Amino acid sequence: MKKIFFILIIFSSANLFAQGGQIKGKVISDKAQPIIGANVIVLGTNFGAAANETGFFEIYNLPYGKYTLQISSIGYEKKTVSVTISEKPASLTIVLRETVIETEQIIVSAGKYEQKIQDLTVSTVVIQPDVITRKNYQTFDEMLRHVPGVQMTLEQPSIRGSSGYSRGAGARVLVAINGIPIYSGDTGDIVWEMIPIADIERVEVIKGPASSLYGSTAIGGVINIITKSVVKNPITNFRTYIGGYDNPAYKLWNWSKSFREFYGVELTHSNSYENLGYTISLKKFDNNGYRKNDYFKRYITYAKLNYSFSQNNYLTFFFNFLNQNRGNFLYWSDLRENALIDTSSLGNIVKSNRFLSGLIYHHHFNSSFSAELKTSLYRTKFEGYGKEYTASTATLIRGEAFTNYKFSNSFLLTSGVEASYAKVKSNIFKNPFFSNAGAYAQTELKITPELIATIGLRYDFIKLDTIPGKGAFTPRAGLNFKLTKDFILRSSIGTGFRAPTPAEVFTSAAVGGGISVKENPNLTSEKSISFEAGANYFYSQNLFFDLAFYQTDYDNFIEPNLTKEGDIQFINLSRARIQGVELITDWSIIPAELQLSAGYNYMWSRDIEHNKAMKYRPRNILYAQVRYSPAPFDFGIDFRYWSKVEEIDFALTQPPLVLIPDGDKRVQVYVADVMVGYNFLVTSLPAKIYLNIKNIFNYNYIEFIGNIAPIRNASFSLELFF
Repeated sequence: MKKIFFILIIFSSANLFAQGGQIKGKVISDKAQPIIGANVIVLGTNFGAAANETGFFEIYNLPYGKYTLQISSIGYEKKTVSVTISEKPASLTIVLRETVIETEQIIVSAGKYEQKIQDLTVSTVVIQPDVITRKNYQTFDEMLRHVPGVQMTLEQPSIRGSSGYSRGAGARVLVAINGIPIYSGDTGDIVWEMIPIADIERVEVIKGPASSLYGSTAIGGVINIITKSVVKNPITNFRTYIGGYDNPAYKLWNWSKSFREFYGVELTHSNSYENLGYTISLKKFDNNGYRKNDYFKRYITYAKLNYSFSQNNYLTFFFNFLNQNRGNFLYWSDLRENALIDTSSLGNIVKSNRFLSGLIYHHHFNSSFSAELKTSLYRTKFEGYGKEYTASTATLIRGEAFTNYKFSNSFLLTSGVEASYAKVKSNIFKNPFFSNAGAYAQTELKITPELIATIGLRYDFIKLDTIPGKGAFTPRAGLNFKLTKDFILRSSIGTGFRAPTPAEVFTSAAVGGGISVKENPNLTSEKSISFEAGANYFYSQNLFFDLAFYQTDYDNFIEPNLTKEGDIQFINLSRARIQGVELITDWSIIPAELQLSAGYNYMWSRDIEHNKAMKYRPRNILYAQVRYSPAPFDFGIDFRYWSKVEEIDFALTQPPLVLIPDGDKRVQVYVADVMVGYNFLVTSLPAKIYLNIKNIFNYNYIEFIGNIAPIRNASFSLELFF
């Protein structure tokens, strides 16, 4: 009898186990995008799961019956769903609606440690990656044209007027991937195509000098691109687009009777195996250009490996390779008939290969002490074919080590050292070398729960080939005071330092169109001192205002100048000053559905020595965006305005040289873009398709003399997640 009873118990237990049910499904947003890490809880039980990188989740061994699921994720409204469990597995697609994210949840790391954006003492903007894909920006710099406080002159970035234009020879804004700078070793320029758009988690823009932490190139600010975290399950992202340019506004400008198209395709795959995570991306994009001889063909390979020794100790390695073949449009032949043709550079081409690799080791010793080691190798090579053969190969090696030590909940010390060495082999820059060594320390002190102070100091020593080495101290201090939880004041004062690049000092070559560049071995480093006072205010988390006043004074400011002989030469301006006010607002009129964003910047810039405005710096800049997203649709309108630029390179446009006919022609700028999107599922795969029409009114304007900006163009883009 006991044996029979025992057998019945075993049979009953097995039967109960066999009766276990299963729930599987996907958690997606009302934009049809997967919500990674969404929590799925079976109320009244201990069962639950988290959505993976594709939004997929599974729950096993639930006894048959009726249950209520609760699904939640930060930034989305909670949702409850009733489900009945039987022999057939329950399959669900759960859609969560976006909601307003608390600002205090936004974490930034541009200060070399993680901190809340509400605790910062300088103006900082955080950009989410969906902004790039929604607008079908082909390269990263297109997106920067819509960031308040940032101005692009062709490919050169400027934050609050820190830069004019120097055709890529020297940047005043440091652009970095995970804190590793990506400026080249010869010209110091930024190649925006090197940035892995598909692997971006967020972008942090620091406005104003950041030399106390980042050194020479950050005299105008920092743009730090943070790549995505390691995924635990495979996810594949496929993106493609195709588009074309409309006819020019005037028939006389219609130099090509063929359709001028652009297209691209990108495939990115991420996965992990035990402690090793990886991301691989392949990308090709071509553009036939709206101007003659302004085409490009680009191939990019990107890979990232991440090995976790433990939860907080990891090693990250990434590399990026770019192969490019492009035309070389310098400036128009004339504005009347040949505004989109440069007869002086027809047939000129540039071929280039660039390779960037970085290694980051992060070690968390305990809850109070962490350290990070970063090394990188950046090799660039370009060859220009035209009236002259120009070539340059530069190798830049860089290393940095820093620590964060938390003495208490009120006192944090960040300190580090870094060094870099660049070797250039070129027929236009000679063959110079460049070396830099620096050390820095910065403290964050929470004096009271409402008052935070930061103090930093850095020392750099820079040696550029035959020019005597020079050192500089760059101190900085800042305060953040919370009058209330929603009203915050901030102020900062700091110095900046920038050494000239090999290209600015040693370039000696003809660049085309009758223009030559002359070397200037007497060029010296520039310094700056900058002040900012600002405030931001949050109203019910639906309305946000940020107001900032800023001033920067420069000594020995480096700018290109035209000599009496008609050559371009980089010189030092004795004194320059930039003052301004910036206002930014975001208003969620209907949370997560209708949003208005706007930014206005008034800037007064002066070359004090000559008592005139500084080149290529408009006084008034306005950005505005309206986004309406009733699921599953997505609509957007972007508008940009800036006033007529007062000062340009007039010496290139006026007698006796007149190297650029009609080069003094310029107007105030009004540009509008329109976007329409639709989010949907393809056999349970999240997908989205967008139509973008840029410069919808086909407005003709310039960012740099002799260069009409992109005319009206339209594109379709498709993105799938597997």
